[in-house]
Amino acid sequence: MSQTQKKTIEPLKKEPAHVLRGIYTWTNIVILSVFYSSTIILLFPFVYPFDKERHFLHKLASLWAISIGKFNPWWIFNIIGKENLVNKDEVVIYVANHQSQADILALFMLSTRFRWLSKASLFKIPIFGWGMTAVGYVPVDRSSKASSEKSIKLSIRHLKKGTPMIFFPEGTRSKTGALGEFKMGAFRLAKSLNIAIVPITVDGCADMLPKGSIWPKVTQVTITVHPKIDSNNLTASELMLKAKEAISSKLK
Repeated sequence: MSQTQKKTIEPLKKEPAHVLRGIYTWTNIVILSVFYSSTIILLFPFVYPFDKERHFLHKLASLWAISIGKFNPWWIFNIIGKENLVNKDEVVIYVANHQSQADILALFMLSTRFRWLSKASLFKIPIFGWGMTAVGYVPVDRSSKASSEKSIKLSIRHLKKGTPMIFFPEGTRSKTGALGEFKMGAFRLAKSLNIAIVPITVDGCADMLPKGSIWPKVTQVTITVHPKIDSNNLTASELMLKAKEAISSKLK
């Protein structure tokens, strides 16, 4: 039976298999999140003096996501265009669409260097949020102008230190899975620092953990990394339009 057929049949399944899969999935997520977050927190004081950008801790965070994927075989991740990821001597801004709370899990599957903006509320979650802080991910409260300004300053610091940033230019998860309006922040930042944009399409995460449901579904997620877009001869608006066109081209 094909994966597409599984996805079609899945909503018709009744308890208890559906529930058992959910319990198994969330048990794995919680255990692995506590394990990796605790490890990151414990290692932080030993790593920081020798690795102030905390790239090693970010690698552990990537292992967290990869472990979750391995333990949950009904989530299949396909990566296209991995050659478009930049090497460690290059800095770019990655921009991705935002379908689900599982998007960042999918992006960690790329196993590449980055930091990302996330809701400030996630950083308040015991252990998990402390681990995010230890790695250097950037909190933002979009309802607060001061928080938004601080998040941009922290992002600039990471970029100037040679670490790419990931932005979700829609600003929030799509309610329908369709691509929403893009905000200009990431593109203005790319222009101001003369940094290229690398668009990423994440397709399928809306089915992994549907909005408003805690029950995971059988699905495939395709992560497409597009060629970088040079910011030199483009305005911020033109950068945004080109990135949006690239991302939408791989959405089903």
